[in-house]
Amino acid sequence: MAVFKYWDFTEVPVDIAALMTKTVKQADLEAQIETSIQNDNPDDARMYLRLAQTFGYKLDAAPFMPRIEALETPWQVARRQAEQFANGFIDGSGETGAGVAGAVTADFTLIGDVRDLYEQYQNMQAGKEVNELITALAGVGVGLTAIAVLSSGTAAPVKTGSSTLKLATRANKLSPKMQAVLIKQATDLFDYKAFLWATRGEKNLDNLRQAALKAYNPKALDALSETANQVNTIRKSTSLVDTLDILRYAESTDDLRRLEKLSMKYGAETKGVLKFLGKSAIGTVRLLRHVTELMVAALASLVSLLASLISLSAWLRPKAA
Repeated sequence: MAVFKYWDFTEVPVDIAALMTKTVKQADLEAQIETSIQNDNPDDARMYLRLAQTFGYKLDAAPFMPRIEALETPWQVARRQAEQFANGFIDGSGETGAGVAGAVTADFTLIGDVRDLYEQYQNMQAGKEVNELITALAGVGVGLTAIAVLSSGTAAPVKTGSSTLKLATRANKLSPKMQAVLIKQATDLFDYKAFLWATRGEKNLDNLRQAALKAYNPKALDALSETANQVNTIRKSTSLVDTLDILRYAESTDDLRRLEKLSMKYGAETKGVLKFLGKSAIGTVRLLRHVTELMVAALASLVSLLASLISLSAWLRPKAA
């Protein structure tokens, strides 16, 4: 019993710095910087430069800086952001910061969520497959927007996290296991089947919104609220567009919790760490909590056992006549 009392493990994060320096070569970082420049993505190029500095690589930034700065002129930035924001606002998807910002802005004006509900409703009418997770998260978004208005914005972090999850679903960034977790959480909160049934034949967007509110069950908010808040923390620590990439490494709520902690430590460099290390970056090492106490308890138990055996041997030994 003394031994089992101290047979207790704790999980600690892996040593990210050791993993980076052991597995990632400077040439790998340089290749990612070059790819980012070629893809008109100066933000990622600068992120990889910072990553090299954080982990002590002797990478010379001078050859890259003129080309990065050429992508950051006021005209280039304005052009890129205007196009990307408009596309994200209209179609609800985005691979860049401005595109994702446009999609989330649409959700906060209810346009995005109602658009997605109508899109899935049309799929049902046409006999096409309905994406139950997008439908459920869009319905949740309608309910959360109403709550955010009534609560003077206190529900906004949950709303932002929920919208980010919907964007990740549209972009196919979520693992099947994480989608299953979210479907359970979202469908408990929004009865999408009842919504689709109640709106058959409906084309008025305001009526669709009202039907969504009726299918929304705020009493089931807790589980999805925790998940959405974790996603929103990752967003605040990194960026909206990086969060979409980061979420693909989560296959469970435990993974999401570890990603949240990783993002709080490495901030805007989290995407780069995961790019090179993959899921090993959110792995853990099991360590005994009470090593000294365990050894003392084991030694004491051994001494006690030996003493008991000696006593038993003496008791069983035949006594002299």
